[in-house]
Amino acid sequence: MERYILRFILLFRGVWENLGVNFAQFKIILETKVTLDNRKPITFKKRNTGKSSSSSSIIQFIMYMIIGLMFMVIPILIPDRYLALAIMLLCFTSMLSITLVSDFSPILLDTRDQYIIIPKPVNDRTITLSRITFIAIKLFNQVIALCLPLLIYVLFNWNVSAIFLLVLQLLLSTLVALVFVNGFYLIAIKYLPIQKFKDIITYIQIGLSMIIFLAYYLGPNLIQTIVESHLTIEQLKFLWLFPSTWIASFQSLLLGDHSSQIILFSVLGIVVPLFGIYACTHLFSSGFNAKIASLASADTPLPETAENISYNASKRPFYKKLATSLCSSPLEEAGFSIVWLISSKTREFKQQLYPSLAYLPIYFIFLFLRTGEGLSLSEKLKKLGESGLYVIMFYLSLLTILTVFQLITQSNKYKAAWIYYVTPIDRPGQFMTGVLKACLIKYVLPFNILFLCICIPLFGISALNDLLLSSAIGGIESILIMLFLVKNYPFSKASQSNSKALINLLILGLLGLLGYLHKVIFQYELLIWGLAALGWILFFIMLKYLQKEDWKSLAFDDN
Repeated sequence: MERYILRFILLFRGVWENLGVNFAQFKIILETKVTLDNRKPITFKKRNTGKSSSSSSIIQFIMYMIIGLMFMVIPILIPDRYLALAIMLLCFTSMLSITLVSDFSPILLDTRDQYIIIPKPVNDRTITLSRITFIAIKLFNQVIALCLPLLIYVLFNWNVSAIFLLVLQLLLSTLVALVFVNGFYLIAIKYLPIQKFKDIITYIQIGLSMIIFLAYYLGPNLIQTIVESHLTIEQLKFLWLFPSTWIASFQSLLLGDHSSQIILFSVLGIVVPLFGIYACTHLFSSGFNAKIASLASADTPLPETAENISYNASKRPFYKKLATSLCSSPLEEAGFSIVWLISSKTREFKQQLYPSLAYLPIYFIFLFLRTGEGLSLSEKLKKLGESGLYVIMFYLSLLTILTVFQLITQSNKYKAAWIYYVTPIDRPGQFMTGVLKACLIKYVLPFNILFLCICIPLFGISALNDLLLSSAIGGIESILIMLFLVKNYPFSKASQSNSKALINLLILGLLGLLGYLHKVIFQYELLIWGLAALGWILFFIMLKYLQKEDWKSLAFDDN
């Protein structure tokens, strides 16, 4: 499919040349990228199987079609065609934008071209547009999958002219997503320092993950409210700010609504995407090659003056103080410090972990909103306290442990782990205990402190023993995960690893069962205190066992 799309795109030679592109170079770059992408094997487990990626593409196509079916529900439930299309196109554009940021931004920011293309006499516009066009080619399969159910529905329920107009609207919406995301990257990379740009990309991906998760819970409620209240586009004025509303106005023009507002929106729906193309090609593409070459450089630490060096020498970092007070040996301190430092500086690790941490407040908000619908704030809090539902939050936070230990051994620079195997680590159990303590202190303890500050004022001092019991269970869970799932030193394994979906489901099921049993007995205060004490005693006994473990399974992953 991508080859046919490429041939169609290359038919418009005059358009590309008017945009300032060297067409011969543009054609060679795109053909090479498409050829290499089609030859890329799909990776299972740790090694390439050499199989074609077609099966993966089919599965991905089906998944996007399922999402497209959900989009199709919007015009079915909302009778107002203008409002339905405005919301549907907003969902469509948002989905494409999130996909561009999460999956396709590495294509725009790919630094490998600096070794072949950038040293050649290829101008900035040619490289910039070739990358954006290649993203569009790869995105086209997803666009078809998302749009197909809606187009089938419109074919049987609207007239023929509405179908052709809808195709135009979907193409413009795709263009808006492409221009918005890539334009933002081009502006950021043009005007920001490289290090700050890398940080911004990390936090954007984290923020988008939170938006997806929040939309998953709030979106159906919003649509239900619109349907039940019979709201119109005039009442939902916040939708006027989105390009999807401007593009959706084409259907109102077709239906005979020629008001000044509809005409203005229609003009904006055409002008804004075209202006975005002009801005990306003429205003923000200059200097793109130099910035891409700079992206390939490693993160550089800030220069230290003599004053800073002497100051740092006299003042120990906070994590060093923690390591000294919590660890019983220098080897344990080393494991603690390595995990603390690398997890703070590795963007790849933060991009994967931080969204899962950010989900927890959304869990709490959703749990609070779903508790006693129609009740006042004080009544909801009373019901949460009397029913023990707040205990569920403690166990949801324990999911963090599973995510942390799944990611703590993975890294794109895993070959640097050779240092573990030339160092005389005669007691690896102590080293890995330091790893465990760093993970618990850095990623679990803050949530426990936060829950303590929230739950005791709201639900009373009785919430303390519930938190102590769930924390003890979390500590035991973390040791079991370390013993049976963690088979490598920190950041020593390739990111693509064996799937442990069944084990993860078992752990999640066990946590869910323990949380339910805790909720059932939460009113028996003495029993909770006794179980919490027993849990902490068991945790420290297992911690001693973990220190003595020989960890024969630890091996250097050189694949």
